[in-house]
Amino acid sequence: MRAVVVFISLLVWLSDGRLTAQTPSPQQLLQCGLPLLEVTTVDGEEPSCDYVSPPDGMGGRTIDNATKVPGRLRKWVDGTCVYDSGDYMADSSGMRIKIRGNTSAYEPKKSFKVKLEKKADLLCRDSDSVYADKEWLLMKEDYNVVGGELLYLMIGLKTSELCGMPWEPKAEFVNLTVNGDYRGIYMLCEAVKRGSGHRVDVCKSNGYIIEQNPYWWKEKVWFSTDRHGKTYTFKYPDSDDVDTLQVAYMKSTMDDVEGALWDGTFDTVVDVDIMAAWLMAHDILGTSDAAGSNIFMTKHDNTPDSKMMMGPLWDFGSIMRMHDQWASIHTSEISYFHYLLHMAAGFNRPFIDAYMRLWEEKAKDVPEEMIDFLSDFKNSDVAADLQEAYQWDMERWQHHNPSVDQMIQNAVDWFNRRKAWMTSMMPMLGIREDTLVTSHTGTEQSVRYVDLSGRHASPQQAGCKIEIGHGRAFKRMFKNNN
Repeated sequence: MRAVVVFISLLVWLSDGRLTAQTPSPQQLLQCGLPLLEVTTVDGEEPSCDYVSPPDGMGGRTIDNATKVPGRLRKWVDGTCVYDSGDYMADSSGMRIKIRGNTSAYEPKKSFKVKLEKKADLLCRDSDSVYADKEWLLMKEDYNVVGGELLYLMIGLKTSELCGMPWEPKAEFVNLTVNGDYRGIYMLCEAVKRGSGHRVDVCKSNGYIIEQNPYWWKEKVWFSTDRHGKTYTFKYPDSDDVDTLQVAYMKSTMDDVEGALWDGTFDTVVDVDIMAAWLMAHDILGTSDAAGSNIFMTKHDNTPDSKMMMGPLWDFGSIMRMHDQWASIHTSEISYFHYLLHMAAGFNRPFIDAYMRLWEEKAKDVPEEMIDFLSDFKNSDVAADLQEAYQWDMERWQHHNPSVDQMIQNAVDWFNRRKAWMTSMMPMLGIREDTLVTSHTGTEQSVRYVDLSGRHASPQQAGCKIEIGHGRAFKRMFKNNN
């Protein structure tokens, strides 16, 4: 009976003046293989926000004061209502929806954040409550890139998973309507947040999720490190809940991380294996936006045994752009990878070793695994349903991009080229400027070590090695018996 009532409510579109020849009918949306998310707000209110420019000397456009609009959310699969939040009642039923994003929020099609009043698994994976949560995202693709970005989030999350990240958000394609207005294709996605048994694994009582945030200037709470001036905001605890002692603790922790970068103890305070997986995924994806990479870092608890870890990869709007180049975050001084891989590599050999080991043991197969994944996706019902709905999306937002099949082929071509390029680059990365030594003139110069076969060797490794200097070039052979 409820399904019949809700279906009738969908038919109201026919009389409210919104339906046009280009808009999918309620019957088409219900019959399309993609799930349908139907949002109905109280009094038909639309989410809104303020558009803000950065202070002098800062970069990036963003939004503030996003309104949290109450309402009801239903999810339909194959014409059946599989989830209904009920009408909005604070702390009891319904949901609130708001606009999310930074520069992407300036475009006509918006992404949204949904907060349920009662936990649920909107991906409907099983009856177990382990996946139930209040916070969910509706992520749209952008149209400011030739070729569109419809598949970018799916490709980015899968690549990160294959590279070995402990947790990446799960997502699915859906059609979305808001107050009867068709808004297009979105990805219904888990949010990056703390969760027990799911999402980011940090302790509820004394764990942390922080973000190196280029938009720190609009946040209530932030701190900046002493040595490198990196600015972090709090994802968990929420900025409304974090106290001055917690801010001081995390600032001290990140100051220690930056100190360890230069004194050779980086791997004792940071999980270099997870950090290598994070960078590897971005390198395979060829991400061009270093500043907007959403650099999350986590600490499971506040004990000395808990290392800092890279959090989930996020923000895949600029992948597959760095042709025959490393991802921008690989070389940019925005984060620590530049120092780990180049200037201070000799002091932090464990990170390079972890990166090279990951490539040999797992990551070199990721491009082929992604090609297989994309081939299976191309032949799936989801891809066919996506192509049908994409025509509606293009008509709704007046954009023109390649077909879903062509987007898949573009990605397959990328991964084919990427494996060849990274395979050729890995040997050179492995023998990159290992350390700095002081010459007889008192100046520092970079040196690297190789064994007699030309392969990278550690300065502490026993046996004959060749020391190759840069700057005032010199080459000499020595034997270390330690």
